[in-house]
Amino acid sequence: MKSFFLILMIFSLSSCAVASLTKTAVTTAVKVVEVPFKVVGSVLSEEEEEAAEDEQ
Repeated sequence: MKSFFLILMIFSLSSCAVASLTKTAVTTAVKVVEVPFKVVGSVLSEEEEEAAEDEQ
């Protein structure tokens, strides 16, 4: 009976660790994907500001 609870606890802890690692990996992947969009957005906004200054 003790071995059953021990196995159950180990399985629960390992599944918790896997879920935590998965969440971390997904969060990191999302942040990596966001960076190019932020760069493109900042370049476009700089170009719009330059165009507005040229018109004045």
